[in-house]
Amino acid sequence: MPGLKDWAPRRHEEDFEGHMMRMNSIGTIGSKCLYFNPVVSISSAVLIWGFVIYACVSPEDAQVEIQAWQSWVTDIWNWLYMISQNIWILVLLYLLYKYYNLKLGKEDDKPEFSDGTYFAMLFSAGLATGLWYYTAEGMWHYEGYASPRWMDSNMFNMNTRAEHALMATFFHWGLHGWIPYCCMGALMAILHYRRGFPLSIRWTLYPLIGEMCYGIVGDLVEILSILCTVFGVCTSLGLGAMQINKGLVRLDRGTYRGVDDIPEGNTGIDYSKEAQIVVIIGVTLLATISVVLGLKRGIATLAQVAFALSLFLLGTMVLLDNTWYILNANTSAVGYYLWYLPKISFHTDAWEELGVSTDGTGAAPDNRGGAKGWMNMWTIFYWGWWISWGPFVGTFLARISKGRKLGTFILATLILPSLWSFAFLGGFGAAQIRISNQAISATQHCAAAAGFTPASPCWNTGYCAGCSFTYGSTADKTKFGWMQTDAETAVQTWVPVPDSVTRLYNLATEDVLFEHLQTYGGKEWSTFISVVTLVTIILYFVTSSDSASFVVDMLAANGQPEPPLPQKIFWAFTEGAAAAVLMLVAGDDSPQAALKAVQALPIVLGLPYTFHLFYCCQSLLIIC
Repeated sequence: MPGLKDWAPRRHEEDFEGHMMRMNSIGTIGSKCLYFNPVVSISSAVLIWGFVIYACVSPEDAQVEIQAWQSWVTDIWNWLYMISQNIWILVLLYLLYKYYNLKLGKEDDKPEFSDGTYFAMLFSAGLATGLWYYTAEGMWHYEGYASPRWMDSNMFNMNTRAEHALMATFFHWGLHGWIPYCCMGALMAILHYRRGFPLSIRWTLYPLIGEMCYGIVGDLVEILSILCTVFGVCTSLGLGAMQINKGLVRLDRGTYRGVDDIPEGNTGIDYSKEAQIVVIIGVTLLATISVVLGLKRGIATLAQVAFALSLFLLGTMVLLDNTWYILNANTSAVGYYLWYLPKISFHTDAWEELGVSTDGTGAAPDNRGGAKGWMNMWTIFYWGWWISWGPFVGTFLARISKGRKLGTFILATLILPSLWSFAFLGGFGAAQIRISNQAISATQHCAAAAGFTPASPCWNTGYCAGCSFTYGSTADKTKFGWMQTDAETAVQTWVPVPDSVTRLYNLATEDVLFEHLQTYGGKEWSTFISVVTLVTIILYFVTSSDSASFVVDMLAANGQPEPPLPQKIFWAFTEGAAAAVLMLVAGDDSPQAALKAVQALPIVLGLPYTFHLFYCCQSLLIIC
């Protein structure tokens, strides 16, 4: 085994199997029954289950401890997160210009998947259920969740606030989010398809440390990558299970605009950890079947269906809402995004993070602007999250990109998914902001009658005492609505708030998407669109889980593109079982404590991966 000082890169004549024979392994290369790296596999499994047991035995302690680590990462290293993303994107843009026609494979290699299937697979793996769980991000930013800087009414009116809300959403889900995936995927595809190295993350360091990749240094890189992937997927399994559980409860009880037609339900499904465990088990079984079927018959097919359904939901929502308004809002938000990108991509909320003036830390005396913690709660959280998913998604993108050019790879994994995220989150965000404005303005007549004025702090929030509601269908029609004046006759007419208006900000995260889509029709429509939404979320849920299992299988098998079937089943089971156990042991007083502890782990693990991505960018420049 190469020593730690044997760092020099060498020109290798051996083939794919020649590299694998020099690494730790049990089993026969290419075996359908058993082949894995014992150091990587056993260490990863022990660390995963060790933490799961710790989080189960002491969930509150685990949550406090890991979130303290997360706070240290986000408080101390936010400047590094912001700078690093901008450096990486400059590297990618340079490669896009300089090496656009570089083939990811031999000159006669053809793409393994059609363009449509390829995009559906990369998008479903890269965003998973997060896209659905956070469709309300634009509305949350507009409403001022955690007090962002644009809530200062002396600096921003509500229209400008809406544009900043969508712009911040685009920033979190746009170019900078996809950079880690693109960097990792491009480098691994070149190393694998052009240089003959196994499809494993350890080789991303070969241009820098050479032969050390065969030994313990390479094993440590693989272990860190597996931990990031498994804990990231565990979090998605937990969040997705909660949303699917809520959707099933709503269907079972016939929930429509906040009212259950059948309070006890047809089948008695409850929103509970037990039901969420059943969801996780079901999704894990589907993901396992998909992994067993393989890349083309399983993962690719599910990704195609999932993407088609998401396109249907987005198109339906845009057509049923105020279509021209949504197109205008998204156009404006894209303009704000492009204009502010050089500024917002370096913005750290440095002065806001000092707190308030009375803290004595040197914060601004006027105490205006955003609140301390917003940056860490949103932007830095997202950056750590995207980076920690880099090894999983990057490896998967490399696996499906054989035969493509480097330039088209960068466009397909950086530009196109950003545009789709803009359309999706921008569409839902703009519609939810419009609905929220309806709900807020419908309270102002009541507020005026109660003695409040436009200068009152509650006037533009919709929360004046005695003058707030959640559902227009159950609101007092004599209190909530608008007194409209005819422009020609000057006659005033009272227009009560429509039943379809909902104060979405009052709802639980799992309810927002369903309630939003229900506003466009009656009960039959509500049932139909809820079923379609649930199926779509489940498919995205399964495709992210099976893609992650597929990648972990490869990493644990030294980069073998098609690992043995028993190992595929083992890692798919490990991901689902870990998430289910965390749900099972959660106490009634803190049902999400263990899950939140695991949710913070990818953010913590994202810090060392930030340094690894710097090495990957350097390797990219060398290897091209």
